[in-house]
Amino acid sequence: MLYLGRRRSHTWNATVFAPPREIFTVAAEVTALPPFQFQPLDDQTAEVSQTQANSLFGGWRPVAAPRNRVRIHCEPGAQGTRLTVTATGDRAAIRRATNLVRIVTAGEGDRRTIYRLRTIPVGPCTLVQSWAGTSYPVFLAPDPAAPRGAAVRTASLLWALEQRGPWVRVRIGGRPEPGQLPEDPGAEGWIEADELVGAPDLTGRAGVSVSPMGHDRSAAAPSAAPAGGVERS
Repeated sequence: MLYLGRRRSHTWNATVFAPPREIFTVAAEVTALPPFQFQPLDDQTAEVSQTQANSLFGGWRPVAAPRNRVRIHCEPGAQGTRLTVTATGDRAAIRRATNLVRIVTAGEGDRRTIYRLRTIPVGPCTLVQSWAGTSYPVFLAPDPAAPRGAAVRTASLLWALEQRGPWVRVRIGGRPEPGQLPEDPGAEGWIEADELVGAPDLTGRAGVSVSPMGHDRSAAAPSAAPAGGVERS
């Protein structure tokens, strides 16, 4: 089998706001193009290796001991996902590793991608529509290994209280009253920020009729854009 290029080894360390499941999905799509193959090793580690190589006669043959490897390790933390990517081999492995790191890190400040830092302000919020028809048990601590609590749905009233990195502490049932403490510990919980979106505060507004799409039917006409330009989201 023919290998071109000098063997190298590089390691990248970064903290990203994409959860491990999203990082592994991107890795399978970006780095596992033939002749490389994606293989998960455990819940936090996966490896991409070259399983085929071009022989001296121009045909593809299986590789018994792959020399080109990209190991991906994701460790969830309070500030995000600690990502470690180690590439060993020639420039084919290095190129795949750099593409993965570039995609999951460049989106932290890009509002057009799901890999950005999602900031949920204090106030009303709701689950994203992809959870429609499915319940989401809240976490009792900002840790993916924490026990789960009460289950919420897209129609549940949620109030964001604070955010710690990729986690948002929410109160189930809407806005908390000043000085009120929840009698039920399950009335509060933690939800990943990428599973939440801001929602209009309709609590305490009399005569408001909300359509199934969440629009305020009582508004006679759309309000004019505020002075100073239009903010794109």
